[in-house]
This record gives sequence, C-alpha cells and structure tokens, in this order.
Amino acid sequence: MFDKLGQLKDLWKLKGQMEEIKKRLDNMVIKAEGPRHGVEVTMSGAMEVKEVRVDASAKNLSEAELAEEIKAVMNKAIRDTQAMAAQAMGGFGNLPQA
Repeated sequence: MFDKLGQLKDLWKLKGQMEEIKKRLDNMVIKAEGPRHGVEVTMSGAMEVKEVRVDASAKNLSEAELAEEIKAVMNKAIRDTQAMAAQAMGGFGNLPQA
C-alpha cells in the first residue's frame, strides 16, 4: 500500500515537472534565417510559428528558390526548437521506476 502511495506521489511530482517544462518552452523563442537571409521564422519552444518575415531581397528569387529558402528555414527552426526542448528537458530522463 505504501508503495502505491509512493508511486502516486512520484506521478504527481512528474506532472508538476512536465507543466513547468511546458511553461518554459512556451516562453522560449527561436529565430532562424534561411541560407540566403531572405526569410526569417520565429518559433516558440512549443514549436508554434510566431512570425514569418520575408525580406525585400527575396523578390529577386525565383519561385523554386523561394520555396527552397522557406523549406530550409522552417527545417532549421524545427531542428533548433527540438534541440532547445531536449536541453530544457535535460534532467527529465530520471523518471521513477514502476
């Protein structure tokens, strides 16, 4: 019985840790620029796109080049956000054993 109470206490603690990490991620921001610096994406740590900026220099790109620029900057923003989330969750791997 005490073992079950201990597990319940661990789960409650884990829930609190998860909520704290979510709050931190929601407040973190990543800015990524495309390889040609014509497109910039701002993304939250929760991987929500906050802003997309297309510089006037991007008008010199062809449609295919602009598409590649957008794809590259989105992928970079996602990778950077995932790395930031992994770092924020660094100590989270020490979960209690059932």
